[in-house]
Amino acid sequence: MKRMRWVVAALVAGLLTLVGCSTPSGTVAATVNGTAITAKALDTTVTAVGREDAAIADLNTAVLTMAIRGELARIIAKEQAIAITPQGQVEALAANTQISGYAKFLDDPNAAPFARDAADLSLVLSKVGAEAFIARAQQIPVEVNPRYGAWALDTLSINQSGGQLSQPWPSATPSA
Repeated sequence: MKRMRWVVAALVAGLLTLVGCSTPSGTVAATVNGTAITAKALDTTVTAVGREDAAIADLNTAVLTMAIRGELARIIAKEQAIAITPQGQVEALAANTQISGYAKFLDDPNAAPFARDAADLSLVLSKVGAEAFIARAQQIPVEVNPRYGAWALDTLSINQSGGQLSQPWPSATPSA
């Protein structure tokens, strides 16, 4: 009987250890080189961006992908001694017609992270070039909570079909 208790205790301890090892944790949407992008920050930004621009297809994926790319850009900027300033972000948004509409998000503190991530990415891309950026970004460790999908190195984006859990990630807007 005593042996059975030890076996059960060992099994429970093992299961608890496995449950606690999921990286990133449930409160973290992704980590980039050890820097966490929290699920709460992601949800706040998605809600704010959705209020401002419901036209962005697959908003959740777009915001998380941009958050990861923005963090990758800041890491590369630091390595390359590229200054990222608020004025530089505004200029980067204005200079890139693909993201110039994101400047409106800078006025909303909850949506501003999305615009800053896009600006930082654009700024660093313009300094180092796409090839060099992609090559370096693919070397930086990125982990995505399986609930949100998987990080695709070839496209530097979230692949929702790569998620390991059966919970679909809700989309605020229908895909176009």
